[in-house]
Amino acid sequence: MTTTIERTSAISGATEKGVRRRRRRTPAWGFLAPYLVLLILFGVAPALYGLFQAFQVTQAIGPTTFSLTKNFIAVLEDYRLPTASLHVLLYLLLWLPLLIVIVFLLALVIDAKHTKFGAVTRFISYIPGAITGSAAALLWLFMFSPQVSPIGGLLKMFANKSGSFLSDQTLPIVLAVMGIAAGAGGWVVVLYGALTAIPRDVIESATLDGANAWDLAWRIKLPLIKGYVAFILIVSTAQGFQVFVEPTVIGTGAPGQISQTWSINQLAYSYAAQQSNYGEAAALSILLLLVCVGLAVGVIKGTKLYSIGDD
Repeated sequence: MTTTIERTSAISGATEKGVRRRRRRTPAWGFLAPYLVLLILFGVAPALYGLFQAFQVTQAIGPTTFSLTKNFIAVLEDYRLPTASLHVLLYLLLWLPLLIVIVFLLALVIDAKHTKFGAVTRFISYIPGAITGSAAALLWLFMFSPQVSPIGGLLKMFANKSGSFLSDQTLPIVLAVMGIAAGAGGWVVVLYGALTAIPRDVIESATLDGANAWDLAWRIKLPLIKGYVAFILIVSTAQGFQVFVEPTVIGTGAPGQISQTWSINQLAYSYAAQQSNYGEAAALSILLLLVCVGLAVGVIKGTKLYSIGDD
């Protein structure tokens, strides 16, 4: 009788544990399911379709043919690709370091000043991020036009012969300013949240050991939030490589000053919209995807973003 009761209790206990495990797992899948559906519909499926299109060669005369390499070779041999790649690279080299530094410094300042105006400060820093895309491009188009800009006198000193500050060479500067103004506020909120999650006893212990403000920022806070910084770097790099709306709008507002294939995405759009060559457009998009994924993997490995525990 006792043995039967013990077996029943063991089975009941195991059943309860199984139920608890299922209850713990169900909310996670409930939260993940909508994201996975959207990822498949708007991420995986378009990528697979683009990969299929990359192997379809559009002939000037005749039917579409299949080739594993022809579209990729044609894209890589396009004389416009190195120039567009250089433009995007210069933009990223100027924008990303400034973005990371400015966001980190602003988050540190807000975190250090625990006052009743902290929420207002965070809100003000986020406001510029509300103006994005084509609206931001139009705003900064006026800001960098010497004739109407409040800093027109300064811009005229660097204007070209036609009186415009905007050109293929100066556009990386313009886009960097736009990118910082539009993106810094949101990332400041993210890093501020990460800084507030750092245990206060860690900061107090470091302070008691003689750490100054620089030591706290560089040796304590930054290592503890490096995962968030890596995330910002990955997302911003992907956004930077895919820049399209801003140079397109600014180029339309400054005709003849900026190339219509200034960025890599603009070149892909030119293949599809102007030449009706969807195979080459897809091939360039796949190459761009591979570059972004490769850089993301490099950042993840370099920062050990998904590592569990400390070495």
